[in-house]
Amino acid sequence: MANHINFTSAYNPNVEALGGNETFDPLKMNAMFSQILGNIAAVEASVPGNIIDVRNFAPGDGSNQSAQIKAFFDSAQEGDILLFTPGHYKVVKSGWFYTFNGKAVTIRAHPGAILEVSDQGLRFENSNHIEVSGLTLRRTTQAGWAKGRTGIYVENSSNVMLQNNDISKFTDGIGVNGSTSQENPSRNVIIRNNKLHHLGEEPIAVRTNLAFVMITENDCYRYLGDGILIKATWNVFVTNNYLHTPVLSTDSDYATFTAGQQGANVPKVGGGITCNNEGGETGARSLHIHDNSVIGTAFGVGLIGFQGAFVTSNFFSNIRNSSVVSVSFLPSQYNPNDVSNHIFVIQGNYIDTISRSSPTAAIEARTNNGVEGMDIGIISDNIVIPNGNHWGIIADGNIIIKGNYIAKAGIAMDLSNGVVAANNIIQPGFVTTNPDRMVSINDDVTFTGNSISGKGTSLKIRGSNNVITANRMKYEGNWWAVHFDNANRVVENNIIKDNVLLVSSSATGRYLYGSSAFSNGKNVVIDVVKDNNGFVYQLVNELVLTGPNSTRWRVSVDANGNIKGTKV
Repeated sequence: MANHINFTSAYNPNVEALGGNETFDPLKMNAMFSQILGNIAAVEASVPGNIIDVRNFAPGDGSNQSAQIKAFFDSAQEGDILLFTPGHYKVVKSGWFYTFNGKAVTIRAHPGAILEVSDQGLRFENSNHIEVSGLTLRRTTQAGWAKGRTGIYVENSSNVMLQNNDISKFTDGIGVNGSTSQENPSRNVIIRNNKLHHLGEEPIAVRTNLAFVMITENDCYRYLGDGILIKATWNVFVTNNYLHTPVLSTDSDYATFTAGQQGANVPKVGGGITCNNEGGETGARSLHIHDNSVIGTAFGVGLIGFQGAFVTSNFFSNIRNSSVVSVSFLPSQYNPNDVSNHIFVIQGNYIDTISRSSPTAAIEARTNNGVEGMDIGIISDNIVIPNGNHWGIIADGNIIIKGNYIAKAGIAMDLSNGVVAANNIIQPGFVTTNPDRMVSINDDVTFTGNSISGKGTSLKIRGSNNVITANRMKYEGNWWAVHFDNANRVVENNIIKDNVLLVSSSATGRYLYGSSAFSNGKNVVIDVVKDNNGFVYQLVNELVLTGPNSTRWRVSVDANGNIKGTKV
C-alpha cells in the first residue's frame, strides 16, 4: 500500500490522537500526521511575508560575520522567510547567538549553506509558527556532556517543523520545551529527517506540556546521552529513526565528549529511546515507538512513569549496557515522584544480540497496582535472540506474554505475580558448560500452550499457585526436566497437568521431576512422557507428592526402547 500523506490548509485545533487502548495503526497515524502538517501549513499560509537572502547581508566566506548575520535575523518581519544560500557563515558570541521571540519564523537553507556558531545556536520562544529546514548548523568546538549547549532550542511554541537539518558538536542537537500549562500545552511539533551527530548528550529531547509530536526519519550517531529523550509529552510518535554508532568509553576521543568529567553519572556509551520523569515531570501519555533501528547503544527503549506506551516493530542489535526494552515502575532518580505506568504493548520487535558480558534482559517489564485498575501490559510476537547468557523476557505483574520466539538465551523467561504466558516458542538456549533452566516460574503464573526445547531444565518452579498446562517440552539435558526449587521458598498449590515431555536420547537416565520433601503433598502433577522411540506414557497420580521424595522419577530407556519410570 502506498504511504501517501495528504493535507489541507484548514486549521483543525482538535487533532484526533490514537486512544490509550489502540494498537499502532499506520493509517490513523498518517491521518494524524496530515492534520499536524495541515495545521502548520494553515498557519504559514495565513502569515504573508517576503524572502530575504542572507547574501544581501553576509559574504559567506568563513570569516567572522556575527554583525551581518544578526542584522539578517533582525530584518525579518512576521512571516518572512530567511534564506541561507550556499556559503560558510561563521558567528562568534557567548550564549545564544540569536533568540527569536514572539514572531512567526521560517529559516530555509540551500545545500552547501553552513552556519557555524562559537557557543549556543538558535533559540525560539513564544511563537505560533517556526520552521527551520535544510540548515547545516555546527559548533566551532565539541561541547561536552552536561555543558548545556544546544543547536536549536524551542520553548512555548506551536506549529513547529524542524526538518532536513544537519546539527553537530553541541551538547543537545534539538531541544523542544512546551508551555507552562497542562491545560494549554504547546502542540503540533514535527522533527523529521535531520542528521544529528557528535553531541555531548541527546540528539533530540522533548519536554513538558507538549502535545502531538512527530519524531521521524532522523539519523542520530556519535552522541553520549540518550538518543531520543521524552518527558511529559502527549500523543508522541517516534518512528523510523536510526540510532547507531554512539560514543563509547573506549573511543580515543571519549574525554572530548565528557569534557574531561568522570564519575558514576557520566555515561559510558550513548543510549536509545527513553521516557522518564527525572525532573519531577507528570509523565508521558500515548507514546508510540515504532519501526526504529537502534544499534550498538547502551539500551534500546527505557520507559518509566507513563500512560499508554506502544513499542512495536523495532529492530535492536548489539545493545551494550542494560535491558533492551525496559518498563519499570520502581521509584528512582528517573521517577522521583513515583508516577505510575498504565498500559503498555511491546509487540513485533526483533532483538538480536546483547553484547554486555554480565546477564541482563532482552525485555524486562513490571506493572504496579494503581487504583485506576489500568496497570496491564502485553508482550507479544517478538523475536528475541540475545546470543548470550541473558534473560529473554522478565515479567512481573499483570502481563500477557504470547506468541514470542526466544532462542540462544541464558534463561528464556522469568515470570511472576499474575503473568499469563501462552503459545510462545522457546528454542535451545545459549549453551554453557552447565545450562541452568529455560523458564523460571515464581508465584501466581499461568503457563500454557508453550513449546520448549533445550538442555537446561525446561521448567523451574520456584513459587506457589501456578497453573502449568498443555505445554510441549523437548528435554535434552542432564538434570531435572521439571524442577520444584524450594530452596528458601514455599512451593505449593501448583497444578502441572496435561503437558507432553519429549525425552531425547541425550536425556535418558535423567530425572523427570525433581523436588524435596518440603513440597510433598502440596502440588498436583498429571503429565505425559514420550520417549525417543516415539512411545507415549502417561503419569497420572494426583497424590504423586504424598510420600518421601515421591516427586522424583528416574527415567530410563531399555534396549528395546521402552521407557521406565522409577520412584527415587
